[in-house]
Amino acid sequence: MYFNQEIILFHRSAADCASALKLLAGEFLKKRLVTNRFLEGILEREKKYPTGLNVNGLGIAIPHTDSDKVVISQLGFMSLTKPVKFKEMGSDTGTVDVSMIFMLGLKNAKDQLNMLQRLMALFQNEQLVGQLQTCDRIDNFIEMMRQAGIK
Repeated sequence: MYFNQEIILFHRSAADCASALKLLAGEFLKKRLVTNRFLEGILEREKKYPTGLNVNGLGIAIPHTDSDKVVISQLGFMSLTKPVKFKEMGSDTGTVDVSMIFMLGLKNAKDQLNMLQRLMALFQNEQLVGQLQTCDRIDNFIEMMRQAGIK
């Protein structure tokens, strides 16, 4: 299960994109799921290939890095009390006010495309995305991920 380590943070605050990524990546490191180069990899990749998405008026980011920085596959989630600016995916200048972050820590590089596709399908479900925004219980979050086919 991709959320079995429960890296699920609700309604956190961060000053900016880098602070939000540091907070979430730190949880992966605490649980020894990643190498100490994971955060660096996340930040470097985010600069080159931004992951901010505007999905039906809601900002979501899906930061990730190379599989060599991952020890055990896991996904992390964080909702923010106030959105932070991420650079927009596929844009040189656009930004997105992100209020939810799904961080991928996948050991098998082949799993990355599959997981990105599943997440994109989830993001198209406006009702579920709305529930994720207000969710504050891990068991409810896990059930929503199960419903979306992300286990």
